[in-house]
Amino acid sequence: MLHARPHSGIAMALRVGLACAILLVTALAASAQTLRIYHVDVDQGDATLVVSPSGNTLLIDSGKNGHGPRLNEAMAAAGVTDIDHFVCTHYHEDHYGGIDDLVNDYGISIEHAYDRGDKAYVGSHTSSTQTYIDYEEAVGHRARHLMRGESIPLDEGMLVTCVASGGVVLGEDDPQTGVDENDMSIALLIQFGGFRCFIGGDIQEATEEKLATHDLVLDVDLYQADHHGSETSSTVALLNDMAPAVVIISNGDRADYQHPRQSTLDRFAAMSSPPSVFQTNKYTKGGEGGNVPDSHIADLVPSGDEGLILVTVDQGAGSYEVSYQDTAFTFPVKALRASPAVVVIESILPNPIGKDRDLEEATLRNDGPGDVDLSSWLLRDERGRCWTLTAAGTLGAGQKTTICRDGMPMNLNNNGDRIELVDSVGSTRDEFSYSSSSEGVVIDTGH
Repeated sequence: MLHARPHSGIAMALRVGLACAILLVTALAASAQTLRIYHVDVDQGDATLVVSPSGNTLLIDSGKNGHGPRLNEAMAAAGVTDIDHFVCTHYHEDHYGGIDDLVNDYGISIEHAYDRGDKAYVGSHTSSTQTYIDYEEAVGHRARHLMRGESIPLDEGMLVTCVASGGVVLGEDDPQTGVDENDMSIALLIQFGGFRCFIGGDIQEATEEKLATHDLVLDVDLYQADHHGSETSSTVALLNDMAPAVVIISNGDRADYQHPRQSTLDRFAAMSSPPSVFQTNKYTKGGEGGNVPDSHIADLVPSGDEGLILVTVDQGAGSYEVSYQDTAFTFPVKALRASPAVVVIESILPNPIGKDRDLEEATLRNDGPGDVDLSSWLLRDERGRCWTLTAAGTLGAGQKTTICRDGMPMNLNNNGDRIELVDSVGSTRDEFSYSSSSEGVVIDTGH
């Protein structure tokens, strides 16, 4: 952490009616190099508004029923009037309950909606509730099933990748779906230059362990604590992989949940490089719940809606600010930068003899003078679906490697496609387009 200083808080402006002045301040703060992430105070729930450098919006979850006003206030503070992308991570009311209020009461347009699909298996205890029916009528009926390996096209300078959905993680050889609604949450890795943020809904130990086994979420700057800081999440294996510098917990003051759990806070504190941990609300009901120091809690009187926490990433400065009320803390973006490596797509096999899902291939070649670690790189098709290159490991200078699809979501379309090679910070390093293919014929790119 670099420093803490007085700061004109967005939450303070919300209390006095979101005067035009706050919109002006926010607009001036935004630039082509700035990403904003608003962790909205929705008590015991989640709602995270991401505003890209170009002003495009991604709302991840929407809090509980009746939280439309809080979402609308956050959008006004951010200076945005519609939602380009909405993701419902899973089918619990504290994650989708407010979206119908936003649509129906405020006329907010939701251009693209996503959820974890599999609605035929949603139990009647959920599907028969008015809140779920309202979600379906507002956006759920047209929500696209977001699968592991797909990306959300939020901004040209960003990469938003679904690394888990339905309990299945990217790169899983023998996909095993989850059995618990929390653990089936959509999990997203957001990259902006060197800045990396992980938001996993309410995933728990089973999915977290698979993410860690496949090294899908490495070395992040910001971690929105899974499941509101529950003891069933934030496992040691995933924490060690992520090594977050900052953790933000979206929590309420509910004695029946007792979030965040003190055991989870102890796990953060026991890390070799303990993160700075922040809460939206103070927990006051005792039991197994706990709190970080008051200076790191946005709302010390949790009966209100003043716990909004804003993360502002300044790519040019190589830093990001965590701010709330009259307080702000600044942190450096981790030194994860694009390498000068020259790796190209040498050839592809879109139409193998046998199952496309298993046997499609792409061959990569390292034309640079040094070794390149490809474990955090990926291939992405025109629809935004991905192959991770975790298994490729390090590619030596002058060497080549052939990657099989092996069940990855990305599909080399037989009738033509565009393939991108994306590095660890989300930059496209090579791309190739083709218009047709023949069975068993490898297509050389000429690169």
